[in-house]
Amino acid sequence: MMRRTRSTDSLLIFMLILGLCMGLAAPSFMNAPALAISPSAGQVVISEFRTTGPNGASDEFIELLNRTNASILISGWKLKKSSGCGITSTDIATINTSLVSGQRYLVANPGYTGAADLSYATSVADDGGIALVDGGGAFVDQVGMCASTTYKEYNVNSPVYLSPLTGTTEQSYERKENGCADTDDNSADFVLNSGFSNPQTSSSIPIPCLRVTNVTSTAFGTYIASANIDVIIEFSAVVNVTGFPTLTLETGPTDRNATYSSGSGTNTLEFSYIVQPSDASGDLDYIATNSLSLNGGTISGAVGDANLTLPSPGTAGSLGANEAIIIDNQSAPSVVSFTRQSPTTSPTKLDSLTFRVLFSEPVINVDASDFIANGTTASVSLVTMVNTSVYDVTISGGDLNNLDGIVGLDLNAGQNIQDTFFNSLPTVEPSTDQTYTVDNLVPTVTIDQAVSQADPANVTPVNFTLVFSEPINVSTFTAGDITQTGTATFVTWTITDSGDNKNFILSATVVGGNGTLIPTIGVNKVKDLADNDNTSTSTNLGDGVIFLDNVSPTVTINQAGGQSDPTTLLPVNFSVVFSEPILATIFTTADITQNGTATGITWSITDSGDHKNFTLSAIAVASYGTLIPSIVANRVTDVIGNNNIASTSTDNSVTYAAVPTLTPTRTPTRTATRTPTRTRTPTRTLTPKRTPTATPSARVVINEFLPHPGFDWNQDGKNNVYDEFIEIINFGPANLNITGWKLDDEAKTGSEPFTIPAMTLNAGERVVFYAAQTNILLSDGGDTVRLLNQNNVQIDSYTYAFATDEDVSWCRIPDGLYVWFTDCVPTPKNQNTRAGQAPIDAPGSGLEETRCEDFPDTIPSAFLIAECNGFGSQFWNHMYWDAPGQRGDQAIWNDSKWGSFIE
Repeated sequence: MMRRTRSTDSLLIFMLILGLCMGLAAPSFMNAPALAISPSAGQVVISEFRTTGPNGASDEFIELLNRTNASILISGWKLKKSSGCGITSTDIATINTSLVSGQRYLVANPGYTGAADLSYATSVADDGGIALVDGGGAFVDQVGMCASTTYKEYNVNSPVYLSPLTGTTEQSYERKENGCADTDDNSADFVLNSGFSNPQTSSSIPIPCLRVTNVTSTAFGTYIASANIDVIIEFSAVVNVTGFPTLTLETGPTDRNATYSSGSGTNTLEFSYIVQPSDASGDLDYIATNSLSLNGGTISGAVGDANLTLPSPGTAGSLGANEAIIIDNQSAPSVVSFTRQSPTTSPTKLDSLTFRVLFSEPVINVDASDFIANGTTASVSLVTMVNTSVYDVTISGGDLNNLDGIVGLDLNAGQNIQDTFFNSLPTVEPSTDQTYTVDNLVPTVTIDQAVSQADPANVTPVNFTLVFSEPINVSTFTAGDITQTGTATFVTWTITDSGDNKNFILSATVVGGNGTLIPTIGVNKVKDLADNDNTSTSTNLGDGVIFLDNVSPTVTINQAGGQSDPTTLLPVNFSVVFSEPILATIFTTADITQNGTATGITWSITDSGDHKNFTLSAIAVASYGTLIPSIVANRVTDVIGNNNIASTSTDNSVTYAAVPTLTPTRTPTRTATRTPTRTRTPTRTLTPKRTPTATPSARVVINEFLPHPGFDWNQDGKNNVYDEFIEIINFGPANLNITGWKLDDEAKTGSEPFTIPAMTLNAGERVVFYAAQTNILLSDGGDTVRLLNQNNVQIDSYTYAFATDEDVSWCRIPDGLYVWFTDCVPTPKNQNTRAGQAPIDAPGSGLEETRCEDFPDTIPSAFLIAECNGFGSQFWNHMYWDAPGQRGDQAIWNDSKWGSFIE
């Protein structure tokens, strides 16, 4: 056995003990790294700012920009500042908004005199820094004006920052490329606006960072079938393309697609279009601003997907405005279709009708004399060109104001329409030739007893038939259109359409007082499909129905669906169902009779809203036993006044029992056997230790925590102490808002408390907080995990001893209840378990042999530097410590880091 003298190493032992104590007090080792990078980094940026202006040091603003092509929700994000050439961090403002692509958001100090979206009171030093962090505290963007201020960007581990602003002039720092540049180098991305500034608010017109700027072509002149035409789309920045996006061109009756052919990796994409025999265009252009389609592919750049909106056809930047390209199909034009345009629906009662005329190619000489209306004495009053192949033709006047008939559009025999190559249009009607049904008749309606309806009646529903003279617009016909003219009171009506929009069933589903039921429909209550109002009241074919209700309501009481039996939890729920609506105002907990053995019950009644279905809940019980509720006869009445019959049930009994008491078992002492390399044993041989604790008074409790991780649990690509986690659970029956609650370790020591952001924890829901988010690092030398509410009242806590094993968590089983186990397999956001095995980081990931993570986090920093930072890769090899012939007489335990450290 290699040994060394104890006297010579007393200083080393003292350092070890001191390091252990320091580790227990502060559950982190080394300096904590900078805040994590937010997933939104590079998507939202600080696009313009200044720290001083014409009005002095308080004349400052900070502008944000959404660089992506999608809307981004900003919830609980903060603007922060760091002190001038210093490390003090202060919150400036909290932002809650949503930004669309290219939209800006301006936050300003009161010294700034322009418009702003949000104001803040604390000024930023001219040589300070500004940071934008997300709701979890992770960096989104930052900028600095000093090498030693905390907030600034880094480039290859070297700080890059801007020169401080000086003087009281109009000025600002603004990102290049209209705010879109972002290379993570402040000095390269920003330009100084000397003598002017350009702040914009959320009301300014959004300009996406990655967008189409121009559409052009290498072609011009006239082309015929089989010719190839290349269309070029220019973007504001370099884009990458996958698949084969398309550009839809206006080429006559059949629109054609130009397909992507080249340009990925540049800002200029080329699309290829081959002219087909039937294509025709007097000035080739695309269809609309949305004619560029991904077609299953992608067009993206450094800030995500590109905005594909094109300049409007025919305007500056469009293909039609940039190039004169003519497509000649070398044949005479034809009419492709006459379709309804305004209105698009039929029938109609409008006195002006517009047809859309589609030609096979661009045409000229189109005017009102080229068309004629049929089925009416109205005439063509207006022709409007939509484009050179599409015209809208309007018919008005004549007998349209009182016509009931079919109206169409024809070509006039004397029309002189030609294509752009002067080929004449044959006078041939198109195959698609829509017409209008003009309807100026008003609908009428008759009401009668339904064929099978008893008269007199004593139960609901009481049914009537309604028959309109023509189909109606059913959206205009509601129960509110029914007027009860009989003597029965408090009537509720429902309407059922037979499906033809003409024949309906009208039902009185609730009647509050006996008498006659005589429904009517007044004038101007219902419209037909042409928007004509009924101009006369309904015709009643009879004298209504006499209603005399003498039937008593029945009621059943049973366990509510999902109610456990037996149960240890309140409330205990039952379903109460009446055969008909009752007077809910007279149904109270005094009407409930308890027939079971439990005593001191407090009941609660909840109406579903229909006054038939209720939930009966026992919300407090003085002693355990059975709950068997019932309702005796004559306790409630229906809306007519008939008393109820005594309740019946199939299962209205629930046993309310006490929580069983669990006896803890002893935990055997274990010998540390860890080795420098990770070897996981498939089966565990530890005897579980069950630690009963008091029943938590709150419904939200700590459910699981992991102090010593050995796996990349938070999936950030790193295996370190920031994979530690704390899981809480809501095991109560209702949702709970836990906004402002806190997680903490031992009180007044260790990490700062973490405040839970805006959050509602649903019943049965778990939520996991990793140390990367909370910055709460649990000591491997023992610590306390605490949950506090928004008033800093402790809701739950657990104190544990040494955490010597990787990936062994403390957990409650069953989840949320009363017994803690110290040998759980980590299951963040899943049901707790002691069975199975923790996952292992994949071979080749670079995480599976993270030597430094074999240490407890209480190890002195000097040892950690020697082992992990390249100064002693064999630090824990006992040969390195005690080569033969050295002074050693201190045992080294099986090359074990833990053994050596403890000794």
